[in-house]
Amino acid sequence: MDKKISRREFFLKETLGALFEKIQKNASSEKENREERLKQYFESPLHSYPLLQEMPWDMLADEAKARGIQIEGRSKNDIARELFLKADDV
Repeated sequence: MDKKISRREFFLKETLGALFEKIQKNASSEKENREERLKQYFESPLHSYPLLQEMPWDMLADEAKARGIQIEGRSKNDIARELFLKADDV
């Protein structure tokens, strides 16, 4: 990208969605492959740590609440996984 983006813009669904789409260019079944890659991404703390470290808790919690996702008693990783896996439902 030639254009600089802010931290908040980076975490928008469109920006992260574009990033994941580029990764999946050669997928035969884009939706199934996307879900599988996201599951694998969030299964390993080594993969998801950078995203979760930079994503502010209040931003994650607000988005989860807006989508009706329960946040009480759940880890940041679990909430983020559910948000990203349900991104196609919005």
